[in-house]
Amino acid sequence: MPVSAQEPPPQFLLVVQERLRPGSEQAYARVESEIADVCARLGCPNPYLALESIDGPKEVWWLNAFASDADKARVEEAYARNTRLMAELRTLGQRKESLTERPRTLLAKHRRDLSGDACWRVSGARFFVVTLSTEERQAEGLVFESPDGRRLGFAPAATRREADRTASLAGAGSTIFAVQPRWSLPADAWVAADPEFWESSPVVRIRRRGSHGSGQGGS
Repeated sequence: MPVSAQEPPPQFLLVVQERLRPGSEQAYARVESEIADVCARLGCPNPYLALESIDGPKEVWWLNAFASDADKARVEEAYARNTRLMAELRTLGQRKESLTERPRTLLAKHRRDLSGDACWRVSGARFFVVTLSTEERQAEGLVFESPDGRRLGFAPAATRREADRTASLAGAGSTIFAVQPRWSLPADAWVAADPEFWESSPVVRIRRRGSHGSGQGGS
């Protein structure tokens, strides 16, 4: 399936990086599935992506994209107002503290001048190739820069074969991540572009149950 047409690139990308402790994969997966279910049921105010590394030490990266400072502030305020959601997230977050190394969080800004012709495309993407660089060379994909000068290039791919090819072109410093629908909260456009892929997302299951319930209630 081809990756869908490009989407407007976000101005900011909030990236949370979690490295799993050896042997914690199953317990981590259970907690994250609960977190995704809570976010779907209690109205998480923004879509987000969970990316899981394919090779090497197991890492999960969480991506939250913001169109502007105002958009970021709106989402933060919405989280703060949703006290039930925040309480559930705090409890579940405590359960996974022993399962990962200390998380790393960075807010990276889009560098249009270093991104070339790269596009931001989430709809239809099942993989992302992430390239880390502190050099002036152009990273493969859309480039975001953190305050400490680290640069992250994100290149979407619809298939593993395409991801392997992109990683080969990107060279050293690139990692292939698989999008994890069961832990993500997808936007409607992402689901519409690849509905089969997103079937395991809790928010999709909840919406499907709601629509079936509405239909039965009206009969």
